[in-house]
Amino acid sequence: MIQVINRALDILELIAKDRSRLYTLSEISTQLKLNNGTCANIIKTLVVRGFLEQEGRMTGYRLGSMSYLLTGNYLYKQELLSIAIEPINQLSSLLNESCILSILKDNARIVLHEIKSTHELQVINKKEKEAYATSTGRMILACMEDKEQQTFIKRFGFPSPDIWAGIEDEDDLIMELNKIRKKQLAVQISKAQIVGVAIPIFKDEKVIASLGIYLPQSRYTVSMQEKVLEELRKTGELINKKLNDKT
Repeated sequence: MIQVINRALDILELIAKDRSRLYTLSEISTQLKLNNGTCANIIKTLVVRGFLEQEGRMTGYRLGSMSYLLTGNYLYKQELLSIAIEPINQLSSLLNESCILSILKDNARIVLHEIKSTHELQVINKKEKEAYATSTGRMILACMEDKEQQTFIKRFGFPSPDIWAGIEDEDDLIMELNKIRKKQLAVQISKAQIVGVAIPIFKDEKVIASLGIYLPQSRYTVSMQEKVLEELRKTGELINKKLNDKT
């Protein structure tokens, strides 16, 4: 066996155990009984290749987009990322708010790409979260074909009241999803006063992802709402056009 490959896989397996949190270098090296320098070099390579990502200097690590691309069964992830990353980076720079590109895997919204704002008050997005609890997850669900929606609901049930108020049965859920589908827009305000705004991303007339912006409600003023909706839709149209350009 090639030792360095073994160690790299050990690191990925460790971090994959709990994808909702960050693992520090010292924690990884201690748990895997690796020399700090050796561990740091392997992690650096994994970050460069996109299998791990670091939220900021002196912080921990979590799985990167390439790890999800390898383990997922989604046909368009690589193409999606290659097309969407630059427009999303530009969108985040323009608005100076957190932007994410998400897909759905089972009943979880998975973040493929995220750019954070430079504000002192920031939104912290978990890499993986229940679809019903996020605007991007709801957006993807809303734009699913009816049979896909029914399969999802049968498999995973309804959202709890603390996650999505007012949903008591399948009729309620379908009605709310249809409203989102008609508007091609999902807006959610959490109990923590975080606003999520999301639009769908399509490939061959099938929803494959959602582009979202997250910001504290205190910054979601009337003028900011207009700007967010305008620029979010522009970016979504650009990504959709590139994904579906047959020439």
